[in-house]
Amino acid sequence: MALHDRKDLILELLRNYSRFVTVEQLSEKLFVSPATIRRDLAELEETKLVQRTRGGAILLESISTEAPMVLRENRNEMQKQIIATIAKDYIKDGMTIFMDSSSTAFMLARNLERFVNLQVITNNLKICWLLSGRKGIGLVCTGGRLKEQSMSFFGMSTVQFINGVNADAAFISAVGFSFENGSSDASEEDYYLKRAYLSNSKKKYLLVDTSKQDKEFLYRTAPLSAFNRVITESKDVNERLLRFVTVAS
Repeated sequence: MALHDRKDLILELLRNYSRFVTVEQLSEKLFVSPATIRRDLAELEETKLVQRTRGGAILLESISTEAPMVLRENRNEMQKQIIATIAKDYIKDGMTIFMDSSSTAFMLARNLERFVNLQVITNNLKICWLLSGRKGIGLVCTGGRLKEQSMSFFGMSTVQFINGVNADAAFISAVGFSFENGSSDASEEDYYLKRAYLSNSKKKYLLVDTSKQDKEFLYRTAPLSAFNRVITESKDVNERLLRFVTVAS
């Protein structure tokens, strides 16, 4: 089978498998070795059509590039816990904070305990469920068009709501970041939503694990200098990032 034909079949299988498929599944379906599939996926990732994950790949060619929430939660869980632990130190009693629909923000939400009079505004339905009824935390859900796969609200009404409120801090993630071009996302919807979060918050924090480092996608969300702090799980990367972040934290 020609390489070009095999790549087309990989993309078609990703569409049929709800945009996520394992290397083993592709190997069985296409009758080639796992090593060959990994090489194909690496080349497809360079064209921004897929994003490789541990053991598989996610389709990125549609307008919505989010993997299912359960998949994103389990990916790099230890790294996200480290990021959440660091980020929590920037949250104080009485604050109003934005949290986006990322799995890293969800990990941060799992660590929000023993705060008093904390207000959380989010477009993520699962964060709302997690924090609902938790003493000391008030919740505001942005509303909008629900994406069942990511359990999140998106759309113009979501952006308009965010533009009508103020927050002390925004905690957002991105699908990629680089020192040269800042954070980036693969969909226009994510771009406008995250720009709204950043525009309406006093402090801005980018939460990204280092698997996203040096990956650039179509929409440049913000330069690193727009953030008060860029937080990863790596001490060395964090120290290097401090030289790029120019806003006082």
